[in-house]
Amino acid sequence: MIKKIVMLFLLLCSLNVHAQIVDTWAFNSNEEQELSLQIASQLRCPQCQNQNLLESNAPTAVSMRHQVFKMVSEGKSESQIKRYMTERYGDFVLYNPPLTLSTLLLWLLPVFAVLCIIFILWKTLKVKNKINQPVILLDNAIPLIEKYNQTHSDIQLLPAINNEETLQHSHWNKISNTLILIIICIMIAGYFLLPRFHSTLDLYQRQNDPILLFTPLERETQDLQRLQADIRQSPENSELWAVLGEYYLYQNSYENALIAYGYALKYRGENAQLYAAIATVMYYQAGQVVTNDTQKMIDKALSLDKNEVTALMLLASDAFINANYTTAINIWQNLLDSNNPRVNRAQIIEAIHMAKLMENSGKQ
Repeated sequence: MIKKIVMLFLLLCSLNVHAQIVDTWAFNSNEEQELSLQIASQLRCPQCQNQNLLESNAPTAVSMRHQVFKMVSEGKSESQIKRYMTERYGDFVLYNPPLTLSTLLLWLLPVFAVLCIIFILWKTLKVKNKINQPVILLDNAIPLIEKYNQTHSDIQLLPAINNEETLQHSHWNKISNTLILIIICIMIAGYFLLPRFHSTLDLYQRQNDPILLFTPLERETQDLQRLQADIRQSPENSELWAVLGEYYLYQNSYENALIAYGYALKYRGENAQLYAAIATVMYYQAGQVVTNDTQKMIDKALSLDKNEVTALMLLASDAFINANYTTAINIWQNLLDSNNPRVNRAQIIEAIHMAKLMENSGKQ
């Protein structure tokens, strides 16, 4: 009994706990941090789809979150940041997208579905009320039945009444089934009409131009086009290839990201950050699982820099997701001890506190 009371108390305490993503971004002031977090909380992660940028640890959310932080530090307003995000990722990143032709179905479909459900329930209750009032109907119909029986027998009368009720019930079933079928068809059609897509591979376009090794994205932004043009002018610039790899990582185009990071590693040489970036791509490509290849990339990154932040944060995040709280705490503590300027100490301390809380609750 005491154990149940303690568990209930911990559950009530957890209502006031707000989980925040562990990040390494260093803000210039508390006001800048507050504004950045406020804007990031209003934007949806395109990869997770049901989490905002602060709640998600997906690579797309991390990159978008950092872009928000960067634009806030540059003095951009909230409207400018949201406009930039919608131009790059579409209106889907907004929790309340504007009413346009492309989002009209998204806004009207729930209303139509609710109205149809209300109509079906109303008709069902109406039919049931008719069935549940036979005594009243018979009392009113007795004079008519007696008059009718002068020329017809009861055996002829009752089947006629039953047939009429059966026809009405059958007619209503057809209407309700048709409405349900229409709703299902609209929902299926809406899924394909909404702006979500996966571009197909164009293998026949592989030529000497390294840019054409990538599967084309349906909505290439001006930034991507400029970046591709810069790479064609300086094909051995490893920094440009790394930026391109990060861009494809934002788009969840993992194969393209690996190709870009491969070129960056080729022209830059052994680099801990690039190995950690490749490990991150492999990790999310495998569905947030540390495979043997991912572990090899992490090991290479840490062999070059034992305090490489991205690699250690990836290990800590994976340990936390898999409930290996002790391992996650140790890694985060090592990051704190390294005094790396890339580390956000306040957020890591908060993450350690959360991991300890989860660890203690699991032991009870």
